[in-house]
Amino acid sequence: MSLNKVSKSHDEGEWSSNNTNQEEASSAARSRLLRILLIFCLVATCIYLLDAEEADSEVAKLVVHKPDNVTTSSLRASPVVVAPADDDFETPISEGQDTPPSSSSSGSGGDFDTSCSDVCTKREANRKHKFGGDLLEFQDLVRLAEAAHDKVQSTIREGYGEYFEQIFIVNGTTNGQEDGGGTHYRGMKPPGSPSRERMKRKLKIKVLKMMSSVKATESNVHGCDCVGKTGSMDDSGIDEDVLTAIPEFYEKYVFANGGHSNAAGHGNMFSEAYTAVFGNDVRPIWEAIGIEMIDRNYAMGAMAATPAMSTCTKEVFGTDVDFLAWNYGMTDGKIFSAAHYIYRGALIPSRPALVTIDAVIGERLTKSFEEVGLAMFDSKVDKPVIQEFPDMTPDEIPISDEEAKKLPPMVRDLKCNGRMEGKEHCFRNKWSCSEAMLEAGVDCICPHVGKRSSWHMGYRMHVLHGHLIGLPFIEMLLEGLKELENTGTVDSDQLLADLQKEEDAEFQQFMESPLVADILADNYDVLGKPTDPLYETWFRGQSICRTAFLPSQSRFLGLMTESDKTGDIAIYTHETYDTGDFYYSNRRGDDGNFTYVGDDRPPAGKFSLMASTRERAGFSNITSWEEECPAVVMPDYKDSFYAPLLDRKASITFPNKKEKEHYGYDPKLFKGVIAIILAPSSKCKKCDHAFDLVVDDFLEGSATMAVNSKPVKSIRRVSNGAMILEGDNQNPFWEPNRQTEDYTIEFQVGPNAALYHLRVANIILM
Repeated sequence: MSLNKVSKSHDEGEWSSNNTNQEEASSAARSRLLRILLIFCLVATCIYLLDAEEADSEVAKLVVHKPDNVTTSSLRASPVVVAPADDDFETPISEGQDTPPSSSSSGSGGDFDTSCSDVCTKREANRKHKFGGDLLEFQDLVRLAEAAHDKVQSTIREGYGEYFEQIFIVNGTTNGQEDGGGTHYRGMKPPGSPSRERMKRKLKIKVLKMMSSVKATESNVHGCDCVGKTGSMDDSGIDEDVLTAIPEFYEKYVFANGGHSNAAGHGNMFSEAYTAVFGNDVRPIWEAIGIEMIDRNYAMGAMAATPAMSTCTKEVFGTDVDFLAWNYGMTDGKIFSAAHYIYRGALIPSRPALVTIDAVIGERLTKSFEEVGLAMFDSKVDKPVIQEFPDMTPDEIPISDEEAKKLPPMVRDLKCNGRMEGKEHCFRNKWSCSEAMLEAGVDCICPHVGKRSSWHMGYRMHVLHGHLIGLPFIEMLLEGLKELENTGTVDSDQLLADLQKEEDAEFQQFMESPLVADILADNYDVLGKPTDPLYETWFRGQSICRTAFLPSQSRFLGLMTESDKTGDIAIYTHETYDTGDFYYSNRRGDDGNFTYVGDDRPPAGKFSLMASTRERAGFSNITSWEEECPAVVMPDYKDSFYAPLLDRKASITFPNKKEKEHYGYDPKLFKGVIAIILAPSSKCKKCDHAFDLVVDDFLEGSATMAVNSKPVKSIRRVSNGAMILEGDNQNPFWEPNRQTEDYTIEFQVGPNAALYHLRVANIILM
């Protein structure tokens, strides 16, 4: 039989063959028919699959195409729905509809009315306009941060000119240590160290929390979920500007500085200290990606790290500190004392990274605490830095004025005779303003700031210290952002959970590792062995502290005074926080009695917050310095709790309601250890005793104490004078009041001791 098709003649009832042309036409027709059938089958299959997918997902019939400018990594970063252009989507018409459904239908199956759609679109546009990009896209975060860094570096370069590279940038090694190669900023830890990787993880967590905050904010806009594209406006009467307003920031980053007078910036304006310089370096980068930068310089003149600061780290520096500095080398440079500060600082609820500044013991501390899981750094102006500066008096011969004027401003007059701020030339010129400068026609402010001593740095040294911490910090932040950009398929919420899990594991390592015995040695034997409960509690136990010192967060928040008046560091007499119950101007004569500013007197038997105007006035006059500037100069004051002993008794109850609420007090988490730190005593020049009661008065029995009416039988003196109170059988663990769950500490003195003042700086519960 022929392979050609045949047709049957119905009229004749027989089959006949067609001619050749007919057969070719018939073959072509059949081929077209087969192609049509094949296309029909493919279309039918696709429609079936699409219908099944829509039935399973229950999503609206909206086809969204990814815009060209949205990267894969940015889509992974957040489940934000990208609004398509009008010609980039189709809206299928449902059966029985004459027109497409409203565009307010939700992308996740719920209602999304027109009001919500409009508000959410405007909010997204406003946020991108405010920050210059999308805070929910890693790629944009990197771009924004790098652009801010370029501006910061450019500003710093203006101060150091051609010396910038050699002072702040190193290649390959740092202080002789291999750092993984490459070019990076000098200061703190080199790349690849455990501390550096831990810091980057902390910074990444901060960024991811910012992104979570953005999504949380956008998920609840008066009934509209701008992330899930659902909801309906719950109050149409709200002004549109309010509905579409974008928060100034979505997170915050806090750097807090603890130290002595040099760290506090004495001799300079408060804004010239290295804490402020660090803040100025880092702030533009954080703010570019929606995070507020807060710098807290809470250093105090003539202050030791332990015990007054170390036992009260969260109360002084805050529960939200991300990066905490230690700079007590001049006043409390012993390594075992610094270790207590670091242990207690690491327990702040926000789990900060830590840095020692200008510490001889810094490298040893860093190594020891890095081994137990902390992000620990050391920063100092050392020989490799100093050697990069030009000497103003080489061979003790000053360079010419013409040569000096050619030097960049932050390099000029800094190094003399091989020493930073060396005498005489550099020492005379280390302040930003002086009478001599004004007479020479220099435009400057604050020429009369006091405490300009040889041991207090000038403003150029503060700037250098700030950059040596700030620039490496920025480098770690940028590295962390780029690592986020390269995270692959993990979305931001999952990535945050994974990083937080790593963070929790290393903190657990820190809490469970043996105490660093080689550093503590036998300096805390009074607490027993390092494995004993009291020893462990002193270093890693839960705690609440009440401190009178300023600056401190507990004072600014009104916690200890249970006041609604809050504030921050301010020019003297312009404070908004509760400054104290009573002011006194000085101590009078040989008896040391107070001369009060007002007519009121502290009530007998009760502890009142006492604020010294002399402390604020200083040996010169802080008030006049600040009025002349006008600017904050020295806001660190050693206030105290004072109880007149007119009837030889006084008491105080701790913690109060506001302290319990703020710190989340749970008595079950505390061991009941109570420590008292007396205020620094004033000496009586014409007698054998200080004006104030001292620790020996309690050790010798001329003054006694009780806790919840149970007598204190003995005292353990630890860490530069803290008194741990003990009951029967030298037991340091006290039970709280069963009804109120607090502790009342009662003081009683004999006839002779009643002549003196009872002043307390800190009360600690552990």
